Amino acid sequence: SSKVLQVPSALLESPNVTVIIKCSHAISSYNTILWYQQSIADSNLKLIGFVFYKNPTIEDQFKQHFEIRGDGEIEASLQLLSDPENSAVYYCAASTTQ
Repeated sequence: SSKVLQVPSALLESPNVTVIIKCSHAISSYNTILWYQQSIADSNLKLIGFVFYKNPTIEDQFKQHFEIRGDGEIEASLQLLSDPENSAVYYCAASTTQ
């Protein structure tokens, strides 16, 4: 199947717990998995970062609290510390390099 799967789809956690969200796809030509945040305070989608093949990149504003690992061709994970300011909706997307 060519869809992108994000697990878990919903998560409620106590403060100061490490949370890991996984994203996988089976689209053979795609080599990048991107992570976005949509917070309550700001409904704009903000790019947290991405993994291109096995090379992760995190945007400066997210470097302190977030970690991205994995392989953009298969599966990637977003790791964050549960904190009220990180309370948000998180989306992953798969892409090929433009």
